Amino acid sequence: MEKYLGLPPVASAHGGEVDHLIGYMHWLMLILFLGWGAFYIFVLIRFRRSRNPKASYTGVKSHFSSYLEATVAVIEVVLLVGISIPLWSKRVNAFPAEKDALVIRVVAEQFAWNIHYPGPDGKFGKASITLVDQNNPLGLDRNDPDAKDDITTLNQLYLPVNKPVIIHLSSKDVIHSFNLPTMRVKQDAIPGMDIPVWFTPTKTTAEVREELRTTYSVSKIMSKVFNVQLPEPSQITLSKGASFKNYILVKDYADSSGGNIGSKGDLLDKDNVEKLVEAGIINVIARKTAGLDKYVSMSDYEDLKDTAGAVLLNSGDTFTEDVVTKLTDIGIMSVKARPVGNVDNSVSMDSYSDKSGTAIVNKGDALSDQILNKLGEAGIGEIAIAPATPTEIACAQLCGLGHYRMRGYIDVVTQEEFDKWMADQEAVLAPSTISSDSTAVSSATETHN
Repeated sequence: MEKYLGLPPVASAHGGEVDHLIGYMHWLMLILFLGWGAFYIFVLIRFRRSRNPKASYTGVKSHFSSYLEATVAVIEVVLLVGISIPLWSKRVNAFPAEKDALVIRVVAEQFAWNIHYPGPDGKFGKASITLVDQNNPLGLDRNDPDAKDDITTLNQLYLPVNKPVIIHLSSKDVIHSFNLPTMRVKQDAIPGMDIPVWFTPTKTTAEVREELRTTYSVSKIMSKVFNVQLPEPSQITLSKGASFKNYILVKDYADSSGGNIGSKGDLLDKDNVEKLVEAGIINVIARKTAGLDKYVSMSDYEDLKDTAGAVLLNSGDTFTEDVVTKLTDIGIMSVKARPVGNVDNSVSMDSYSDKSGTAIVNKGDALSDQILNKLGEAGIGEIAIAPATPTEIACAQLCGLGHYRMRGYIDVVTQEEFDKWMADQEAVLAPSTISSDSTAVSSATETHN
């Protein structure tokens, strides 16, 4: 059943048990749905009015439905007592010893996950709400000896594979839901509470990515290339109260005193039309909106540059209304385009080169529409891709208007890679510690002298 539910890959030791429970629940619900649905249809036919013109006041006398309901209740008790409660008990009671696990603090806030590692000494430094600011979201007191080697990250959780992880979860503001889909972990972070959760990653992020490998058809997206006629500027007659939201000004307009009342690229919405009409400007030069934001260019336009000399439109770039205006300004009224490839959150799972042997994309590189165009030009019809961030942190609680931004990433690596990452983080901290100590010594020496 699990394989038909579209669940993400399992990457934790207990994840299989969770999936089995989910599978059993879906089997039960499917059987109940089909059973009660069939019974409902049977009743509609069997007790239709034409066959039973006179209502029966005694009703059904058989106890079959009672036995059936009792059977369903027994199955539910087995699922609850035999599987759910033991599984939950292991998650909340059978914690591994902290000396054998990686212990981390995660503090949620709108809209970010603050990750706190204790450093090589294994001790978390003191934190104070008075020290919380934009550069120190955890309020970590770096003057505390235990905090000098503490490592903090934002929205990035690094974990070693095959080692238990204990996370102490809390929140700075509202309730957030700490959700690690591939780890089958979900726990609310509640202000004022420290809630521990634990799991053991069994697959690296690279292994999960390999499991999600799929084929992407470059030739299919390239078959959708077509010529697009850009809208030509024309004269529009304005009237007070009217709106031309699907039109854009292609030149600047000023009032009698020289003040700007309409800029090139402005939409002719109701407010802009009113300003122009009040200034006595009835006829303007405008064009229809192109609506090409879901399309990318198939060519480079070296003549189209900004004030700094950078090319505004390269092969694979999306069309903006500003770019369309600039194209029409230099007399280009037709372009080759195709729909966006929707590969911005994917990476290449193999390396690909053109016919001369020049690399187009290497294994693990992020994909883009620019790269897709180069692959198409090289005659490569299919490529292997996978999600760039298959292991992620999601917030399953609607915690505010910016909720969609509260997304973090888990990078599960080998123990050796994790140790190297920790060493790199320590090396970043060391100069600042030395610098602050040197400043203190220098200051003390000056005072003594």
